[in-house]
Amino acid sequence: MVTKFWLILMLATHLFAHKIEGINLILTPLENDKMSIEGKMKGSGKKLEGNKIALISMIDKRVLEEAFLEGNRALHVKIPQESYWVYLYVGDQDVVEEGPPPRGGFKKVAVSQKERAFRTMTTLCLSFIALFFIVGGYRIYHYKKPALQM
Repeated sequence: MVTKFWLILMLATHLFAHKIEGINLILTPLENDKMSIEGKMKGSGKKLEGNKIALISMIDKRVLEEAFLEGNRALHVKIPQESYWVYLYVGDQDVVEEGPPPRGGFKKVAVSQKERAFRTMTTLCLSFIALFFIVGGYRIYHYKKPALQM
């Protein structure tokens, strides 16, 4: 019984762990199908400098463009014509965001992966909670049933 509660607690913890980030990746669409990219620390608001940025295709996982952040100004890049991710490399805390579309929309579109980990852990956690109540209800009914027949 305690093991089941512990398992549910651990799954719920992992569910919310996918929402915690220490770094913000700020993507701002500009005119002429360009965008501004900035990286900031979440707590202090300090801008990141020298970190690698990569635009990676969601269609075939190829690198569309690479650049490095400069501390005093935002990075300006052309928005690709296909669905893409923006990777900010920060050692063990890589941040990935889906990039904004150009004004006319994407020419090649991939299925969005946004919030996938959160949805998966939510489903798994709710499934275990439901299983816990089903098994618990069955055991309670099963143990009380022989006492009622006497």
